[in-house]
Amino acid sequence: MDLKAVKSLLESNANRTWNPLGIKESYCGEWAEGLNLPRRGENLLYTGCLYQMIPYIEMFSSMLKKLESMGPTVFRLAMGVNRLAGSLGINTTSLLGITISRSEKERYFSILRSIVKSLKEVGMEFAYMRDEPYNGVLYHDLGMDDVFERHVKRLADRLRETGAKRIITVDPHTTYMLRYLINEFVEGFDAEVVHYMDLLIERGYEPNRRGPEKVAIHDPCYLARWNGLIDQPRELLTRAGVQVREPEFSRRFTGCCGGPIESLLPSLASTIAVKRLRELKETGSADVVVMCPICLTNFNREAREVGVKVHDIMEVIG
Repeated sequence: MDLKAVKSLLESNANRTWNPLGIKESYCGEWAEGLNLPRRGENLLYTGCLYQMIPYIEMFSSMLKKLESMGPTVFRLAMGVNRLAGSLGINTTSLLGITISRSEKERYFSILRSIVKSLKEVGMEFAYMRDEPYNGVLYHDLGMDDVFERHVKRLADRLRETGAKRIITVDPHTTYMLRYLINEFVEGFDAEVVHYMDLLIERGYEPNRRGPEKVAIHDPCYLARWNGLIDQPRELLTRAGVQVREPEFSRRFTGCCGGPIESLLPSLASTIAVKRLRELKETGSADVVVMCPICLTNFNREAREVGVKVHDIMEVIG
């Protein structure tokens, strides 16, 4: 894999659309159509566009795998053509004959709508940005510091424009980025950052089970290790009457899903995902629950091979 070529493509997309996969910000807000959420307010729901990006991440990773198998020369040529087409405003997914249906997007849109519904049920009111910016965390993970700094400075300005004093996050990576990373590059960013599960627990949310009766729980690295959200998902699942099965490696000592490297080393990411899914299946449950769109993405691709079904937590209790 030519890592330099991949990073160059991601940077080119970031310069063009502020998104590593070239996705427009207007798309990131499509899921909220019809919900009548205000654009400004003291509370702001910020998704970071990760759930919305899942179908595109899956497509991009699949494309990299195919190109990787064709050898380095073909890979570099394809990356160059993709980058050039993007700079000319050509939709490269259409150029490759790849389309993503509304139904493929709808699963992930519905997860976000379930979060909104649950927060509303406990009395939370909040705003939402229609043209929502991507959170930028991939640039940090890949060591693209100049791109990340430019991105988060713009993101901070966009968040401040909403007038929000509290930002409600829905995934581990956005939560970590806004709590710990953004202040390294942006002075005076003082909005409170709270994960939606903390609010649901705090306000006594009583969920209804709408998924399997028992699940193997996978703790996302960023959720458990870096944000300390370990008991919250277990409590919500228990309140819904779901039996939680613990794998050998869980909580702060959780195993990796392989997702952080899927954009650079998709074959290795798949190997790690299969290993982790087998560990989860050994708990006696073929249903796996996750609380992270990156884990959901990487596990989805390998679930059939292992013989499991992977659910986001809001597909089980939302």
